Amino acid sequence: MRRLASLVLLLLTTPATCALVVDTDAGEANTRAPAPDPGWANLGRRGGYPAIYLGNGWVITAHHVGAGDVVFGAVTHHALPESTLRLGREGSPPDTDLVVFRIEPRPDLPTLPIRPTPPHVGDRALLIASGLDRGEPTTWNGRKGWTWGPQTALRWGTNRVAAVGVDVRAGGSVTPGFAMSFDARETRFEAQAAMGDSGGAVFIPREGRFELAGVLLAIASFPGQPPNTALYGNLTTAADLSVFRDSLAALVQAR
Repeated sequence: MRRLASLVLLLLTTPATCALVVDTDAGEANTRAPAPDPGWANLGRRGGYPAIYLGNGWVITAHHVGAGDVVFGAVTHHALPESTLRLGREGSPPDTDLVVFRIEPRPDLPTLPIRPTPPHVGDRALLIASGLDRGEPTTWNGRKGWTWGPQTALRWGTNRVAAVGVDVRAGGSVTPGFAMSFDARETRFEAQAAMGDSGGAVFIPREGRFELAGVLLAIASFPGQPPNTALYGNLTTAADLSVFRDSLAALVQAR
């Protein structure tokens, strides 16, 4: 776990307007809600990037994606500029790579349960995001993987938590988070974030139901790795929403 955390800090890219590369399929695969469904319909598009509907009109995404109108289905929901809040850790200024804002009209979608505790190393995760899909197989310095494909779509994939208690440092922000490692066939639909996925959702099951555990923020590549590639051993990082659960619950439950 310490080795992976160090890798994130050493190799973290600039903020990843990151998409899901799923190593077992491409094209139209995994572009419909999985079963069981953790909240597929709660993922909208904010300027082409993912945004997550929490409930009570509130949306969360990466701060580097920014607040603005969000499309759910075919309906545009307008952001209320005065509602925009950048999140901060308790006792710290609002300096994380997370932003919440309210939209109108409110979509007819369920409220998502937010995980109350940090994930554990080895937890299975289900990722939902939008962006470039998987391209052609590639190899670099003996490491296999995939190029990023040309198409974009809302897509889901799976992974496992590889490191927790990670400070995700990108674009001048520091966000408490966790990391997932892209490994060949580690999970059935092993996924790595890429261009277009920042603001996407990470769901982790707990006590028999999925909870929203994270927001995708950035990726970590190897030094000198060719651009637009996802290689085995790369990392996807996400904000740990358990850190902000009380603040988010207060927004969602407010009348």
